[in-house]
Amino acid sequence: MIRFTCQGQAVTLAPGEHFSRPRELGFRDTPATELLELVAELERGTPWRDAVARRFAGAKPWLHAIVASSTRTAFIGPVLPSETTGPVLDIGAGWGQLARPLAATRRVLALEPVAERLAFIRAAARQDGVDGNLSYLEADYFEVEFAPQFAAICAIGVLEWVGAFQAAVDPQARQVDFLRKVRRELAPGGMLVLGIENRLGLKYLLGCPDDHIGVPDIAQLPARLAAMRWQQATQGTLRSFTYSLDELRRLLLQAGFERVEFFAAFPDYKLPRQIISLADGGAALHAWLLAHPIPPEHNGYDGSPLPAAFQQTLAARYHELATQGVARHFAPSFFVRAT
Repeated sequence: MIRFTCQGQAVTLAPGEHFSRPRELGFRDTPATELLELVAELERGTPWRDAVARRFAGAKPWLHAIVASSTRTAFIGPVLPSETTGPVLDIGAGWGQLARPLAATRRVLALEPVAERLAFIRAAARQDGVDGNLSYLEADYFEVEFAPQFAAICAIGVLEWVGAFQAAVDPQARQVDFLRKVRRELAPGGMLVLGIENRLGLKYLLGCPDDHIGVPDIAQLPARLAAMRWQQATQGTLRSFTYSLDELRRLLLQAGFERVEFFAAFPDYKLPRQIISLADGGAALHAWLLAHPIPPEHNGYDGSPLPAAFQQTLAARYHELATQGVARHFAPSFFVRAT
């Protein structure tokens, strides 16, 4: 059973059960009407992979890969130990890319504030035969309070967005509050697993658009300067922030975590083809960069390939940074395990 309170209401969720605290705001990559049509297809018996491929493989190949690629869970094992027991909370469960595979072997709570996404997760989970290990929570993470009970909490592509739909709060303060809340709700010995872009990722420093705001040369700046440049360019408030390796480590320690382990993800955490521990000053990463071709990187905003000349420049720069022993600071993305 998963137990929590939501606005004073005590809730217990058994496997397969759903609790809803509806809200309109949330990250969407597909119109609600289209996603609900897709859910209806699944409920009529169309295999979810076939339905997703028919709609997106040709028209939106990046979205199709994000939803259907098996590499989405490549961090299970290297970062999130496969033998982990106890319930797992998947915050911002999206299309269920993590929750459903995890539920094959353990209890999982899929927390997703967008109703139609959660409906897709449930329909696909039934087809995958894992609905009996999943519970579903439609709410903002800040609206619920858990007792310490999770062996692992996964926030893959979440930390950078937690202040994005909250106009009345400071987005970076909310990120710290998020990490502190996660720390409180882990069981003793439990771990947080993050997937997030590196603010100082080499491709961003060389002019690749940011994955969240879709333009270059702003999000890779220090936070205060980035916010000022975004305000000058858009008259709006920058609400999505990523961090360097050292900045993210400090944030996690500030939130109460005692041990923070980093892993480089190439070409990114979304579709990782190589995950390398950054222990020992990044020695394994530096050795790999000097001995292997680097997987082609892409524009993380829309998944489009980067030009061949840009890829050549990346490879040459990575080689130089590895030779100097500092490449860990410039990896495109991180997985982080914090305890």
